[in-house]
Amino acid sequence: MDWGQALGDVNWWAVLAAAVSSFAVGALWYGRALLGKSWMRLAGVSEESINARKEMGGSGGPTSSYLMTAVTAVATAILLAVLLIATGTTGFFPGALLGAVLGLVFRLGAHVIHNGFAGRPLALTGIDGLHDVVAMAVAAGILGAWM
Repeated sequence: MDWGQALGDVNWWAVLAAAVSSFAVGALWYGRALLGKSWMRLAGVSEESINARKEMGGSGGPTSSYLMTAVTAVATAILLAVLLIATGTTGFFPGALLGAVLGLVFRLGAHVIHNGFAGRPLALTGIDGLHDVVAMAVAAGILGAWM
């Protein structure tokens, strides 16, 4: 595969939309209405620790966390776009399927391995890993729809 050619064929507006969708999925997934309370309990995160991080700012604070998340979301969207181009995958649902499969194998799989050895609760692994699967499926679906 010619990476330069594939990058030249990328729809950068679709990459931006896919990256933003990762934030939207995360906001819904980890929001209090869905899985936020369960995640906080399982991860050992309290309201006080969240507020302390907000006050901290700078390195290790929410600004750096959001920046790292944004960089990762853009990199993921670019790679998904290139893989969709390389495989000739177009359309929302075919793209979402490819994103979900990649998310299952690489993202959920990594959570299972790392959290298993760290002794973290299986439910926490499920919440975080399935978030990644859904976020990648939505991002790849958006990219596929714009191909």
